Amino acid sequence: MKRKEPAPSQTAGESLTFEQMMERLEELVSELEEGQLSLEDSIRSFEEGIRLVKKCTAVLGEAEKRIHRLTQEGVETVETEPTGGKAEERGGRDDELPF
Repeated sequence: MKRKEPAPSQTAGESLTFEQMMERLEELVSELEEGQLSLEDSIRSFEEGIRLVKKCTAVLGEAEKRIHRLTQEGVETVETEPTGGKAEERGGRDDELPF
């Protein structure tokens, strides 16, 4: 079985979306599991897979940082928004409902 070679940019995982990289990883795993590749092609596929895993891990790490930052910004915004004043300013106790 002859293995189709990916484009050079695809091999490095550059300019591919996360979803495209995951799809390529799935292809590589399938090819390796079939066991029809030569030893050299198996090693090349494994190397490509390792590069893609590293790139996907980096993308996920950046996404996690962005989500954390956005979550923190949201919490800070909620904490600094006016809530209508303290209970004493509204003429009530902390455990009373505002209506």
